[in-house]
Amino acid sequence: MIYCFKCPACGKKAEVFRTISECKKPEECPVCTEKMKRDFRTEQGGKRINEGWPMVSVAAGINPDQVGEYREFDKTMGVPTEYNSDGDVVFTSRAHRKMYCEAHRLFDRNGGYGDPQRK
Repeated sequence: MIYCFKCPACGKKAEVFRTISECKKPEECPVCTEKMKRDFRTEQGGKRINEGWPMVSVAAGINPDQVGEYREFDKTMGVPTEYNSDGDVVFTSRAHRKMYCEAHRLFDRNGGYGDPQRK
């Protein structure tokens, strides 16, 4: 499997192919030789491991040049929303996520009760 590591000292990231039994073995940073820590968030495709809020969504994100236009649209739809510098949407709650997705005609095909659904 491929495991992701990040150096706490310099921020360097690395992907390493290892067996499951070797996954806990620390990796040495190629830049500063510190011991790197496993980066679970990168391994999960940037998704949060816990269900904490706020939640950043790359999938619902937009081009950073469109942030102003989308903020105005969100206000008119009654769903004021923040975007980070990359244009990713920052959801404040599950209800906010649902309202935003419905306003933009997005849905969660694997979602459950309370998630945005196809209409």
